[in-house]
Amino acid sequence: MTTNDRISGFAWHLHHDVFIEWCYDYEGRCRVIDTDKPVGERELRRRRFQMVKGPLPADFVKAGADFVKARAAYDKAGAAYDKARADFVKAWADFVKAWADFVKAGAAYVKAWAAYDKAWAAFVKARAAYDKARAKAMPALLLLHAQECQDCPWDGTTIFPAKEDA
Repeated sequence: MTTNDRISGFAWHLHHDVFIEWCYDYEGRCRVIDTDKPVGERELRRRRFQMVKGPLPADFVKAGADFVKARAAYDKAGAAYDKARADFVKAWADFVKAWADFVKAGAAYVKAWAAYDKAWAAFVKARAAYDKARAKAMPALLLLHAQECQDCPWDGTTIFPAKEDA
């Protein structure tokens, strides 16, 4: 059997502690033996590792095929799981940041609202004091106005005198 031009099938001693098992990539396993395994074990591992040539019992082959199929489904599900987990982790981090931003914005809103209420109260108080001071100063203001704004049509409410009905 080949998968994507790789030699695959049952193999003897793919691993040192397994008698027979499915090999997904014969050349790839040889590279692992030649590079990753202890130097003193490499020759024996390469000599003993070989693809099965003879016929195997049908039930064993079928079970092996089912195993390969289940492994492919497992790998596919694992990839989907890994992607979903990464998406979840990112979404969680985004949510946590957004929540922190929301809490921070909420605190700023409450603080601004309190400052606004305080400023409004000060404005109302200052406006009342201004209105009271203006009422008290009105005689002096009218006198000053008459001196500085001669010929002004101010009638106590507007500089636009009411037109007489014709």
